Amino acid sequence: MLTQVALDVTSLSRAVEIAEECAEAGVHLLEAGTPLIKSCGVRAVEVLVERFPERPVVADTKTMDTGALEAELVASRGAGVGCVLGAAPEETIESFVSRVHEMGAGAMVDTIGVPPDTVLEKLERVSASPDYLLVHAAVDESTTGERLLEEAGLEDCPYRTAVAGGLTPEKVEGLDGVDAVVVGGYITSSSDPGRAAEEILESAGAEPYDFRPDERQREALLGIRRKERVGIVVRDPDRVSEVLRAAVRSLRWVRREADVGIVGDDELGLLPEVVEGDGRDLLIVMNAEEFEGEELERLTRDSRRVVLVSEEHVLKVYGVAEEVYEV
Repeated sequence: MLTQVALDVTSLSRAVEIAEECAEAGVHLLEAGTPLIKSCGVRAVEVLVERFPERPVVADTKTMDTGALEAELVASRGAGVGCVLGAAPEETIESFVSRVHEMGAGAMVDTIGVPPDTVLEKLERVSASPDYLLVHAAVDESTTGERLLEEAGLEDCPYRTAVAGGLTPEKVEGLDGVDAVVVGGYITSSSDPGRAAEEILESAGAEPYDFRPDERQREALLGIRRKERVGIVVRDPDRVSEVLRAAVRSLRWVRREADVGIVGDDELGLLPEVVEGDGRDLLIVMNAEEFEGEELERLTRDSRRVVLVSEEHVLKVYGVAEEVYEV
């Protein structure tokens, strides 16, 4: 089970402070909440991405119209997940999910104000499949997310399921078959947000995500998130391994069917986990210096994002990559 903190505050500096404590506690996803985006604009998404490129940032725009436009607004700022309302027209959901996927991010459909089964029926008529269905009880409602989930009976939901609304450690502990829990007030209103986040992680039975990048790793991760093609020159294999694993992990957290692939021999053992996809969403080219420039162009042509890993500075890597980072 993944954990997500909803930064439903209006001060960007306060949001960053809480996010820092939550990241130290091991929370997996950071959400730029609706009040934060309305108060500070999409700059809030940019700042969170810049400070925490090792974990996905969720942009809770609660999109109701202009789906493709709002999807692009947040995905272009580095958001890992964009949120569209289940109450929106089918055409808006379609355009939002399609565009956010085209830009390499995940899509969450929020049921707030609408019965989850009604939203699921609507999604059957939408060809673009979201990654998450968020069962969401509003703050102003007299119910909670876990109660809505229990009433909805989503055992056969074809999407990943997330729950939000009035969650506490006790309520999280009782959840079953949920992929992610979204907690706002219990953490953001606490005098010790870090400890509150730890309590949520413990109740969820979730393994804390404790990777925090150094400056060079942070720059490389930002590049992977914001650009289509980047190069990494290996100076420290262990630190490069951490960057690649963070990039793959983040993508798999936000995309239900993330397609990650590897080309070339991983002689340094930089990515020990199994990666068997075609690389449509993320392609990692190991020993990029062994490939000719034209071959690199051909190999990477159909991938949304590409990371070229090389042990040397070579002109052909610079020729294909928009930026090259030494790690």
